[in-house]
Amino acid sequence: MSADYDRLFNNSPGQADNEEATRTVDHATLAAAAQMSASAAAASAAGAESPSGPPVAAQPQQPPGMVPPPRPSEVTTQMPPTPPQFMQNGLMRSPQGAPMAGAQYEQPQHAPMMMPPPPRHMQPPPQHYAMDPQADMQWTEQHMPDQTSAATIGDHRAIDALSHVGVRAGVKMPSQRGWRHVLYLLTRINLGLSPDELYELDLYARIRRNARDSYQIGVLGLKGGVGKTAVTVTLGSVMSKVRGDRILAVDADPDGGNLADRAGRQSAATISDLLSDKELARYNDIRAYTSMNASNLEVLSSAEYSVARRDFNEEDWAAAVKIVSQYYNLVLADCGAGLFHQASRAVLSTVSGLVIVASASIDGARQAAVTMDWLRQNGYQDLLGRACVVINHVTPGKTNIDVDDLVQQFERHVPAGRVVVLPWDKHIAAGSDIQFDLLGKTYQRRITELAAALSDDFDRLERR
Repeated sequence: MSADYDRLFNNSPGQADNEEATRTVDHATLAAAAQMSASAAAASAAGAESPSGPPVAAQPQQPPGMVPPPRPSEVTTQMPPTPPQFMQNGLMRSPQGAPMAGAQYEQPQHAPMMMPPPPRHMQPPPQHYAMDPQADMQWTEQHMPDQTSAATIGDHRAIDALSHVGVRAGVKMPSQRGWRHVLYLLTRINLGLSPDELYELDLYARIRRNARDSYQIGVLGLKGGVGKTAVTVTLGSVMSKVRGDRILAVDADPDGGNLADRAGRQSAATISDLLSDKELARYNDIRAYTSMNASNLEVLSSAEYSVARRDFNEEDWAAAVKIVSQYYNLVLADCGAGLFHQASRAVLSTVSGLVIVASASIDGARQAAVTMDWLRQNGYQDLLGRACVVINHVTPGKTNIDVDDLVQQFERHVPAGRVVVLPWDKHIAAGSDIQFDLLGKTYQRRITELAAALSDDFDRLERR
């Protein structure tokens, strides 16, 4: 062993000959050792067969003349140089060509077979990852295969894997407006939809999200004349037009609103008539008390102020919601101008979404700010987090307020993207029933963005 350390660590130029001698093995000595081992093995076998001798444990036998693997002490021991030998036909021969003793059993040594490495997803993590659970999780996510891939799912059921296979559409949808549409009509060259059309389709997809149970949205404003009823009608119309399911707008103004008139009155029935009917068992029974516009939005009007015996209160809203929520997916409430009415308090206690309408003026902005502060101070913080603010231009021309600055101020209190500016529209200003297709393109796009923002909360776990 001392010779090994001297050879490894104290290697000097003057010891080159000794190192070469150390690397060379005296094969004659090894052959003699092999013969002695074979003789000992034969004696052990003879002793095992003798009945008088004690039993001797069987030792692994080697063929005569086999050279055993050298021990480290034998290999590293310094020996005098031996005559050179060479291999021929698998036998160790002397310089004269005669085979050497014990060399007939030596075979040329081959490099061990290298096994291919295991697949990437089966390789164990390095040792240092076992001490850090977070690092081990990161290594697993990087090296484990995707469990939702088509190949993984297909190991169990072939039909399940088809839903994870990407399929490209064979035909592009042609553009329906703009120069792309004109080019398609003239040359039949289809460039696909424009970025604006793709954005519109994304808005429609957001509006079509599934709502749990019967989702209720309240529309309110502290000041009259801000266009609150018009926003209710247009918002309900675009949702009904895009979604295609049952949507109802309820006139919850205790002072007698005009929701049915702006949507197109078809029935003289009111909420009071609906609540007095004790035989409501199906949707058609409810439909007899509602009016429907061209966008399939249904409206349930309140009693006229001149003939009403009392104002719309908390009990009326609770009873009406209990009935209509069984047949309508979305219910919109057109609230009054005050927050201290019983009807307004009842609406705020049940709705899951809220729209605060303000006019594009300094007075309307103050009323909207007061509304948000009141909601925050009276336990409606979660509802304020799902609220949208509408800045409505109720008069044509420029206003006396910086609308862009007002939007930035309101976005500090509600989530980003939930402050919508509606332009002045000539069709709404006429005061007749509102038809969605007659609205300006800008107004339609903005009210669609408002509907998409409210629809983003349909799948949220917290409702109220």
